[in-house]
Amino acid sequence: MAEIAHALDWPLVEGVVSDLDGVVYRGKTAIQDAVETFQVWRAAGVPYCFVTNNSTHTAEDVVAKLNGFGLDVTEDNVVTSAVTAARLIRQSYPAGTRIYVIGAPSLKKAISDAELEITDEKPSVVIMGLDREITHEKLRIAVDAILKGAVLMGTNPDLLLPTPTGFEPGAGAILTAVATAARVKPIIVGKPEIHMIEAALARLGTDRASTLMIGDQIPTDIQAGKRAGLCSVLVTTGVPPVSDPTLKAPDFIISSLKQIPSARRGGAEATKGGKNG
Repeated sequence: MAEIAHALDWPLVEGVVSDLDGVVYRGKTAIQDAVETFQVWRAAGVPYCFVTNNSTHTAEDVVAKLNGFGLDVTEDNVVTSAVTAARLIRQSYPAGTRIYVIGAPSLKKAISDAELEITDEKPSVVIMGLDREITHEKLRIAVDAILKGAVLMGTNPDLLLPTPTGFEPGAGAILTAVATAARVKPIIVGKPEIHMIEAALARLGTDRASTLMIGDQIPTDIQAGKRAGLCSVLVTTGVPPVSDPTLKAPDFIISSLKQIPSARRGGAEATKGGKNG
Protein backbone atom coordinates (compact mmCIF):
# COMPACT_ATOMS: atom_id res chain seq x y z
CA MET A 1 0.00 0.00 0.00
CA ALA A 2 1.12 3.55 -0.69
CA GLU A 3 2.72 5.45 2.13
CA ILE A 4 0.49 7.29 4.58
CA ALA A 5 1.34 10.92 5.17
CA HIS A 6 0.81 12.51 8.59
CA ALA A 7 0.18 9.29 10.54
CA LEU A 8 -1.06 10.11 14.03
CA ASP A 9 0.20 8.98 17.40
CA TRP A 10 -2.26 6.57 18.95
CA PRO A 11 -4.97 8.38 20.89
CA LEU A 12 -6.18 7.25 24.29
CA VAL A 13 -8.61 4.46 23.38
CA GLU A 14 -11.83 4.92 25.32
CA GLY A 15 -14.27 3.45 22.81
CA VAL A 16 -14.29 1.34 19.65
CA VAL A 17 -16.55 1.22 16.60
CA SER A 18 -15.74 -1.80 14.47
CA ASP A 19 -16.68 -3.58 11.29
CA LEU A 20 -17.29 -7.34 11.56
CA ASP A 21 -16.59 -9.42 8.44
CA GLY A 22 -12.87 -9.30 7.70
CA VAL A 23 -12.12 -7.84 11.13
CA VAL A 24 -13.63 -10.19 13.74
CA TYR A 25 -14.25 -13.12 11.42
CA ARG A 26 -14.07 -14.27 7.82
CA GLY A 27 -17.35 -15.95 6.92
CA LYS A 28 -17.94 -18.51 9.67
CA THR A 29 -14.34 -18.53 10.91
CA ALA A 30 -13.26 -16.34 13.84
CA ILE A 31 -10.11 -14.22 13.62
CA GLN A 32 -8.70 -15.25 16.98
CA ASP A 33 -6.47 -12.22 17.59
CA ALA A 34 -9.50 -9.97 17.14
CA VAL A 35 -11.71 -12.02 19.44
CA GLU A 36 -9.07 -11.98 22.16
CA THR A 37 -8.58 -8.22 21.78
CA PHE A 38 -12.28 -7.51 22.21
CA GLN A 39 -12.30 -9.79 25.25
CA VAL A 40 -9.48 -7.71 26.75
CA TRP A 41 -11.36 -4.48 26.01
CA ARG A 42 -14.51 -5.89 27.62
CA ALA A 43 -12.56 -6.83 30.75
CA ALA A 44 -10.95 -3.37 30.83
CA GLY A 45 -14.32 -1.63 30.51
CA VAL A 46 -13.64 -0.21 27.05
CA PRO A 47 -17.05 -0.05 25.31
CA TYR A 48 -17.47 -1.10 21.69
CA CYS A 49 -20.15 -1.28 19.06
CA PHE A 50 -20.14 -3.25 15.80
CA VAL A 51 -21.42 -1.67 12.59
CA THR A 52 -22.06 -4.02 9.69
CA ASN A 53 -22.88 -3.24 6.07
CA ASN A 54 -24.07 -6.83 5.69
CA SER A 55 -27.87 -6.83 5.62
CA THR A 56 -28.24 -10.62 5.53
CA HIS A 57 -28.24 -11.00 9.33
CA THR A 58 -30.34 -9.47 12.09
CA ALA A 59 -28.69 -8.01 15.18
CA GLU A 60 -29.87 -11.13 16.99
CA ASP A 61 -28.06 -13.32 14.42
CA VAL A 62 -24.86 -11.32 14.87
CA VAL A 63 -25.04 -11.57 18.65
CA ALA A 64 -25.47 -15.35 18.47
CA LYS A 65 -22.47 -15.63 16.13
CA LEU A 66 -20.23 -13.47 18.31
CA ASN A 67 -21.34 -15.25 21.48
CA GLY A 68 -20.33 -18.49 19.76
CA PHE A 69 -16.85 -17.06 19.29
CA GLY A 70 -16.64 -16.24 23.00
CA LEU A 71 -17.56 -12.56 22.85
CA ASP A 72 -20.00 -11.30 25.47
CA VAL A 73 -22.22 -8.95 23.44
CA THR A 74 -25.91 -7.99 23.24
CA GLU A 75 -28.01 -6.39 20.52
CA ASP A 76 -27.03 -3.00 21.97
CA ASN A 77 -23.53 -3.72 20.65
CA VAL A 78 -24.69 -4.16 17.04
CA VAL A 79 -25.91 -1.69 14.38
CA THR A 80 -27.00 -3.25 11.07
CA SER A 81 -27.50 -1.64 7.66
CA ALA A 82 -30.92 -3.32 7.32
CA VAL A 83 -32.44 -1.67 10.39
CA THR A 84 -30.70 1.61 9.58
CA ALA A 85 -32.16 1.51 6.05
CA ALA A 86 -35.68 1.00 7.40
CA ARG A 87 -35.28 3.92 9.81
CA LEU A 88 -33.98 6.19 7.06
CA ILE A 89 -36.93 5.34 4.82
CA ARG A 90 -39.38 6.11 7.61
CA GLN A 91 -37.76 9.51 8.09
CA SER A 92 -39.01 10.47 4.62
CA TYR A 93 -41.99 8.18 4.01
CA PRO A 94 -45.10 7.31 6.06
CA ALA A 95 -46.18 3.89 7.25
CA GLY A 96 -47.62 1.76 4.47
CA THR A 97 -45.29 3.12 1.78
CA ARG A 98 -44.66 0.55 -0.96
CA ILE A 99 -41.11 -0.81 -0.98
CA TYR A 100 -39.53 -3.30 -3.38
CA VAL A 101 -36.86 -5.30 -1.58
CA ILE A 102 -33.97 -7.19 -3.12
CA GLY A 103 -32.14 -8.86 -0.27
CA ALA A 104 -32.18 -11.43 2.49
CA PRO A 105 -35.06 -12.21 4.87
CA SER A 106 -33.38 -10.02 7.52
CA LEU A 107 -33.72 -6.95 5.27
CA LYS A 108 -37.35 -7.77 4.53
CA LYS A 109 -38.00 -8.18 8.25
CA ALA A 110 -36.48 -4.78 9.01
CA ILE A 111 -38.66 -3.16 6.34
CA SER A 112 -41.81 -4.91 7.59
CA ASP A 113 -41.02 -4.05 11.20
CA ALA A 114 -40.91 -0.39 10.15
CA GLU A 115 -44.54 -0.69 8.99
CA LEU A 116 -43.64 -0.47 5.30
CA GLU A 117 -45.36 -2.58 2.63
CA ILE A 118 -43.13 -4.95 0.65
CA THR A 119 -44.37 -5.24 -2.93
CA ASP A 120 -43.22 -5.24 -6.54
CA GLU A 121 -46.26 -3.17 -7.62
CA LYS A 122 -45.61 0.55 -8.02
CA PRO A 123 -43.05 0.87 -5.20
CA SER A 124 -41.88 4.31 -4.07
CA VAL A 125 -38.47 2.93 -3.01
CA VAL A 126 -36.30 0.08 -4.25
CA ILE A 127 -33.98 -1.09 -1.47
CA MET A 128 -31.14 -3.46 -2.35
CA GLY A 129 -28.95 -5.55 -0.09
CA LEU A 130 -26.94 -8.71 -0.57
CA ASP A 131 -29.11 -11.32 -2.32
CA ARG A 132 -27.51 -14.69 -2.93
CA GLU A 133 -30.61 -15.73 -4.88
CA ILE A 134 -30.52 -12.79 -7.29
CA THR A 135 -32.23 -13.31 -10.66
CA HIS A 136 -32.57 -11.35 -13.86
CA GLU A 137 -36.29 -10.94 -13.09
CA LYS A 138 -35.53 -9.22 -9.77
CA LEU A 139 -33.15 -6.85 -11.55
CA ARG A 140 -35.76 -6.16 -14.25
CA ILE A 141 -38.43 -5.28 -11.69
CA ALA A 142 -36.02 -2.95 -9.88
CA VAL A 143 -34.87 -1.13 -13.01
CA ASP A 144 -38.43 -0.77 -14.30
CA ALA A 145 -39.63 0.65 -10.98
CA ILE A 146 -36.78 3.16 -10.85
CA LEU A 147 -37.40 4.31 -14.42
CA LYS A 148 -41.01 4.91 -13.38
CA GLY A 149 -39.97 7.12 -10.47
CA ALA A 150 -38.95 4.90 -7.54
CA VAL A 151 -35.96 5.96 -5.45
CA LEU A 152 -32.99 3.54 -5.41
CA MET A 153 -31.41 2.85 -2.03
CA GLY A 154 -28.60 0.41 -1.25
CA THR A 155 -27.71 -1.03 2.13
CA ASN A 156 -24.05 -0.75 1.17
CA PRO A 157 -21.67 -0.38 -1.79
CA ASP A 158 -19.32 -3.28 -0.92
CA LEU A 159 -18.17 -4.98 -4.11
CA LEU A 160 -16.40 -7.86 -2.33
CA LEU A 161 -16.97 -9.87 0.82
CA PRO A 162 -14.28 -12.05 2.42
CA THR A 163 -14.99 -15.77 2.81
CA PRO A 164 -12.94 -18.49 4.54
CA THR A 165 -11.54 -19.52 1.14
CA GLY A 166 -11.46 -16.24 -0.78
CA PHE A 167 -14.06 -13.65 -1.77
CA GLU A 168 -17.57 -13.33 -3.15
CA PRO A 169 -19.47 -10.47 -4.86
CA GLY A 170 -21.02 -8.07 -2.36
CA ALA A 171 -24.28 -6.12 -2.41
CA GLY A 172 -22.55 -3.28 -4.22
CA ALA A 173 -21.99 -5.47 -7.26
CA ILE A 174 -25.70 -5.93 -8.02
CA LEU A 175 -26.51 -2.41 -6.83
CA THR A 176 -24.05 -1.06 -9.39
CA ALA A 177 -25.71 -3.11 -12.14
CA VAL A 178 -29.17 -1.69 -11.39
CA ALA A 179 -27.91 1.88 -10.90
CA THR A 180 -26.01 1.73 -14.18
CA ALA A 181 -28.97 0.33 -16.11
CA ALA A 182 -31.38 2.91 -14.66
CA ARG A 183 -28.79 5.71 -14.87
CA VAL A 184 -29.32 6.89 -11.30
CA LYS A 185 -27.13 7.41 -8.26
CA PRO A 186 -28.32 5.27 -5.33
CA ILE A 187 -28.74 6.51 -1.78
CA ILE A 188 -26.25 4.56 0.34
CA VAL A 189 -27.21 3.59 3.88
CA GLY A 190 -24.09 1.86 5.19
CA LYS A 191 -20.44 2.79 5.17
CA PRO A 192 -18.87 4.98 3.74
CA GLU A 193 -21.88 7.03 4.86
CA ILE A 194 -21.92 7.83 8.56
CA HIS A 195 -25.49 6.87 9.54
CA MET A 196 -24.41 3.70 11.37
CA ILE A 197 -21.32 5.35 12.86
CA GLU A 198 -23.43 8.08 14.43
CA ALA A 199 -25.84 5.47 15.82
CA ALA A 200 -22.90 3.58 17.33
CA LEU A 201 -21.41 6.73 18.89
CA ALA A 202 -24.77 7.54 20.46
CA ARG A 203 -24.78 4.11 22.11
CA LEU A 204 -21.16 4.31 23.27
CA GLY A 205 -21.36 7.82 24.68
CA THR A 206 -17.64 8.31 24.05
CA ASP A 207 -15.80 11.31 22.66
CA ARG A 208 -14.87 11.14 18.98
CA ALA A 209 -11.27 12.06 19.74
CA SER A 210 -10.83 8.92 21.84
CA THR A 211 -12.92 6.51 19.74
CA LEU A 212 -11.44 4.25 17.08
CA MET A 213 -13.06 3.12 13.83
CA ILE A 214 -11.67 -0.28 12.82
CA GLY A 215 -12.25 -1.87 9.43
CA ASP A 216 -10.71 -3.90 6.63
CA GLN A 217 -11.89 -1.82 3.67
CA ILE A 218 -10.62 1.66 2.80
CA PRO A 219 -13.51 2.65 0.49
CA THR A 220 -16.16 1.92 3.13
CA ASP A 221 -14.92 1.47 6.73
CA ILE A 222 -12.08 3.96 6.65
CA GLN A 223 -13.97 6.64 4.72
CA ALA A 224 -16.89 6.39 7.16
CA GLY A 225 -14.57 6.71 10.12
CA LYS A 226 -12.76 9.70 8.67
CA ARG A 227 -16.02 11.43 7.76
CA ALA A 228 -17.28 10.89 11.31
CA GLY A 229 -14.09 12.36 12.78
CA LEU A 230 -12.72 9.15 14.30
CA CYS A 231 -9.17 7.82 14.34
CA SER A 232 -9.45 5.16 11.62
CA VAL A 233 -7.55 1.89 11.70
CA LEU A 234 -7.17 -0.47 8.75
CA VAL A 235 -6.57 -4.12 9.67
CA THR A 236 -5.25 -6.30 6.86
CA THR A 237 -7.18 -9.46 7.76
CA GLY A 238 -9.99 -8.95 5.25
CA VAL A 239 -10.37 -7.54 1.76
CA PRO A 240 -7.03 -6.57 0.14
CA PRO A 241 -6.36 -2.80 0.46
CA VAL A 242 -7.40 -0.60 -2.47
CA SER A 243 -4.88 1.94 -3.73
CA ASP A 244 -6.91 5.03 -4.64
CA PRO A 245 -5.44 8.52 -4.20
CA THR A 246 -8.95 10.02 -4.07
CA LEU A 247 -9.71 8.16 -0.83
CA LYS A 248 -8.65 9.34 2.62
CA ALA A 249 -5.90 7.16 4.05
CA PRO A 250 -6.26 5.32 7.37
CA ASP A 251 -4.47 6.76 10.38
CA PHE A 252 -2.94 3.36 11.12
CA ILE A 253 -2.43 0.10 9.25
CA ILE A 254 -2.11 -3.04 11.37
CA SER A 255 -2.06 -6.78 10.78
CA SER A 256 -3.62 -7.69 14.16
CA LEU A 257 -5.92 -5.91 16.58
CA LYS A 258 -3.47 -6.87 19.30
CA GLN A 259 -1.28 -4.03 18.02
CA ILE A 260 -3.80 -1.47 19.31
CA PRO A 261 -3.05 -0.09 22.78
CA SER A 262 -6.15 -0.49 24.94
CA ALA A 263 -6.07 2.54 27.19
CA ARG A 264 -2.76 4.33 26.97
CA ARG A 265 -0.89 6.66 24.64
CA GLY A 266 2.06 5.72 22.47
CA GLY A 267 4.18 2.58 22.54
CA ALA A 268 2.17 0.91 19.79
CA GLU A 269 3.63 -1.76 17.57
CA ALA A 270 1.45 -0.61 14.70
CA THR A 271 3.08 0.54 11.51
CA LYS A 272 3.34 4.27 11.06
CA GLY A 273 4.34 5.96 7.83
CA GLY A 274 2.14 3.55 5.94
CA LYS A 275 4.03 0.26 5.80
CA ASN A 276 1.99 -2.77 6.76
CA GLY A 277 2.45 -4.26 10.21
